[in-house]
Amino acid sequence: MNIRDASQRAWLPCAEGPALAVLLQLVPPGSGGVHDFAELLQMRWRENGLHSELQALDPRAAPLVHLQRRPGRLALLLHYSGYGFQKRGLPLALLRQIKKLRQEWGQDLRLVSYFHESFAAGAPWRSAFWLQGLQSRIGRQVAQLSDAVCTNTSEHAAWLAPACAGHAAPVRVRPVFAAIGEPGPSLQGEDAPARQPVAVVFGAAATRARALQACARYAPVLHQHGIQSLVEVGPGASAAGPAGAGLPLRFLGRLDTPALHALLQRCHAGLIDYPASLLAKSSVFAALAAHGVPVLNTRPFDHDADALRAGQHYLNLPTAASEQSHWLREPATRLAVTQAAQSWYQPHGSWQQAAEFARLLQAQHR
Repeated sequence: MNIRDASQRAWLPCAEGPALAVLLQLVPPGSGGVHDFAELLQMRWRENGLHSELQALDPRAAPLVHLQRRPGRLALLLHYSGYGFQKRGLPLALLRQIKKLRQEWGQDLRLVSYFHESFAAGAPWRSAFWLQGLQSRIGRQVAQLSDAVCTNTSEHAAWLAPACAGHAAPVRVRPVFAAIGEPGPSLQGEDAPARQPVAVVFGAAATRARALQACARYAPVLHQHGIQSLVEVGPGASAAGPAGAGLPLRFLGRLDTPALHALLQRCHAGLIDYPASLLAKSSVFAALAAHGVPVLNTRPFDHDADALRAGQHYLNLPTAASEQSHWLREPATRLAVTQAAQSWYQPHGSWQQAAEFARLLQAQHR
């Protein structure tokens, strides 16, 4: 299966009506998955001749001064992350700036919002417990001000739906694509015989820590699946705790994109610890699926969502039946699972979503 099919890349978006003054993506300050998502979109647009700007905004200190009213249309893709724009998940300053842009640009502003998250929840002794109502209201107000709204899970779409009742189209659910991009044609095809008995753990430090802590409990099960050791990839120090991960672990630190592509081609499996109902918002899951790496999820199962099914697209370790203990040792089963995951991923890969966002941003009205 060739995820990066040339037919999916043959698009050159054309603005309708007045010319664009600027095509801008707005992201929270700092690094991370949201910023990586936006950067890859910008790269895909640039590869197809579409110029755009990417601005990280701290709403408290950096007003959008360079977006003063000018001739033409402003197409703005807002990557909404409440905690990214404000440490308590309450980006009121961002909401005020969006309202100001709407007043200044009127119908010449085309605002598309992609919600990377909704609102937080937590125990009564944590601030999220008391702030989730306000977090939700701010997010929905941003959605109301938008011309089109996208998000990564059906759960988030259900939350946003009431705020988008007046839009011409419902909330679009588009699972995240792999922030590292898709493998090239040389890395495609059936399961490579050169794969090593190694499982990869990568992503942010907190993401790695959850998976590595769970590995210590599931080491015998992982060994049954043909996994003899682990390799950890990511920024900073290793996220393995003092007790280790139950299997030999090699920490590689941060890898550049070509090296990570090559590593994923060699690994026997990928380990994550993530709610099954929210897998569609995991860029780590997306990368593993795109690269044909079978996914083992160590998180206790909640429920299937977004067309992903445990046992079909990935294996949930805590609920796996005994007959699945050699799941990855069977070539036919392994191939079926990787093909199912790639087929799920393909319609919303980075090329496809770059084309769709370009069309949404250049549409005229809601």
